[in-house]
Amino acid sequence: MFKDYCAACHGAGGKGDGPAADLLKTAPPDLTALAKNNGGKFPADHFVAVLHFGTEGHAHGTVDMPVWGPLFSKENKDLTQLRISNLESYVESIQQK
Repeated sequence: MFKDYCAACHGAGGKGDGPAADLLKTAPPDLTALAKNNGGKFPADHFVAVLHFGTEGHAHGTVDMPVWGPLFSKENKDLTQLRISNLESYVESIQQK
């Protein structure tokens, strides 16, 4: 899922250097530094909240990030939860040591 839905902006390694990153109004964050920037603990709740609700000003599921709308729709709650859980686990696994 990460490769198909996230890497275009966040980069294959999650560093925010994807091929579409330069086309965005706001640079995508380095997803490998989330724990480092949170006192060494992966911010799972915040990560999940961003996938569900977006971020202030540039939300997932808007014209800024249209791919998230259908992917995380509330029509299939179980599938949505599984997708979010899988992305959370993957991004947690790529955190800088």
